[in-house]
Amino acid sequence: MTLLTLAIAPILALQSAGEGAVAIKNDTPETWTVEYPRIVSPFVNDYRRCLNSANRKVTGVADFEKQHRQDIERCSVASLEAQKSSNSILAGRDDSGEFGPRDIEQVFDHIGRIHIARGADLDKQFSIVLVEGEKRREEYKKERAKGLVMDLRDASVVKSAAEVAGQTSQGVAE
Repeated sequence: MTLLTLAIAPILALQSAGEGAVAIKNDTPETWTVEYPRIVSPFVNDYRRCLNSANRKVTGVADFEKQHRQDIERCSVASLEAQKSSNSILAGRDDSGEFGPRDIEQVFDHIGRIHIARGADLDKQFSIVLVEGEKRREEYKKERAKGLVMDLRDASVVKSAAEVAGQTSQGVAE
């Protein structure tokens, strides 16, 4: 009973705040799988940290995939060192025949392809945001008032503008 209560509580909290839970479904989901021996995890993590340690620059152009490709080049030394360390650890194991140097190389190549795919996905999301923003701007241009638009100002601004013109409140009333 408590598990069900914990599962429903966030939904009720969102509804009480005037917001509903929104589920976004990807029509074409991609699944990436990388399998490697657990003993080489520290080296894989080092390589992934190197890939993710760059500062991304938002330039107004969808170029995140390019930036992610540059990360592969920047981290090529880290990749080679991680592969070398992984292979040396696996060589000392009894079951080293199951996962050889070629397999390790494929693991690191696969991690690089996943990193580039993330950049491409960011490009798609960025492009969608730009297109949607342009649509909203065009809709605003179509729907905004085309005629006379009056600026509503408070009384102090109107009074000071009249005073600047050399009129007083008494002179205007006359």
